[in-house]
Amino acid sequence: MSQQEPYDIEDLIGKHITGEATAEEKQVVLEWCALSADNQKYVDHAQLIFDKSQLEDGHVYDVVAAWEKVKDKIESGRIRKLPVINLWRIAASLLLISVLSYFLYWQFFTAEQLQLASEDEVITQALADNTEISLNKNSSVDVTYNERKKTGIIKLTGEATLTIAPDKKVNWVVQTDDVFIRDIGTTFNVKAYPETDFIEVSVLEGEVQFYTQTDEGILIQAGEKGLYDKSTKQFSKAEADPNVISYKTLLFTFNDIDLKSAVEQLSSVYNRKVIVSGNIENCRLTVDFANEDLDTILSVIAETLNLTVTDNGNEIVLTGDGCL
Repeated sequence: MSQQEPYDIEDLIGKHITGEATAEEKQVVLEWCALSADNQKYVDHAQLIFDKSQLEDGHVYDVVAAWEKVKDKIESGRIRKLPVINLWRIAASLLLISVLSYFLYWQFFTAEQLQLASEDEVITQALADNTEISLNKNSSVDVTYNERKKTGIIKLTGEATLTIAPDKKVNWVVQTDDVFIRDIGTTFNVKAYPETDFIEVSVLEGEVQFYTQTDEGILIQAGEKGLYDKSTKQFSKAEADPNVISYKTLLFTFNDIDLKSAVEQLSSVYNRKVIVSGNIENCRLTVDFANEDLDTILSVIAETLNLTVTDNGNEIVLTGDGCL
């Protein structure tokens, strides 16, 4: 997707339903459909009207010629009146067709919707195609997808980890603010809290595209983190934090990390305020933890660096004379 003026969605819909759209234009229409159920209904209805306007042998009705014939009949007064009984039969048939069409439309073409919200705990939800969403605390998503159309959009506020299988049934797009993340069969984390200046996308497996409607953005691969500056609307890359999804897994890898950064990560995941007092903030720590409680982790750190742990109720304080 190259930089360009915003698409005329009406024009793209017309090209889409007549088979004249490019692959890029089709993708724009699919993403627009995924934004809401109303958008999807609009395109489906346009497609239905177009399909009905075709003859069974594939030719298109000549609307102008047909109108001229009808107009000539009106002017000459030679319009044949149908018997009343036939009119009722036609009306009943049309009503039956309408009811069946309505049922089939809602049975096969409407989108599924799901809303999730977390407060003080992390929650995980699996979708119908085995896509898994894990919400960090104080986060929410609105999910809309249609397996028949293979389209789906996840509107995120806060932070979430998404695991999408390579044999996915839906082409997923994550939206937060005015940016999008297109999945390419992967596991990735999106951090997009409203009060922060940046939107972060960290890829653990696979690859994603991080972009806007007017900027093709960047491709992010496993081990990389993409950042979007909300004020400058610029994309950049950095190395992904190995502990970015610790809130979900409770797995921590501290590899020569400073003590202050380590306890900040622990505080965020365990929802306890842990602070470092004195001249030990820059002490280096190399250790791994897997599914341990906070007290155990702090005890190991204290033993490793010869520190003292004090729990004051509102906060936990690490103190010491220096680094060993």
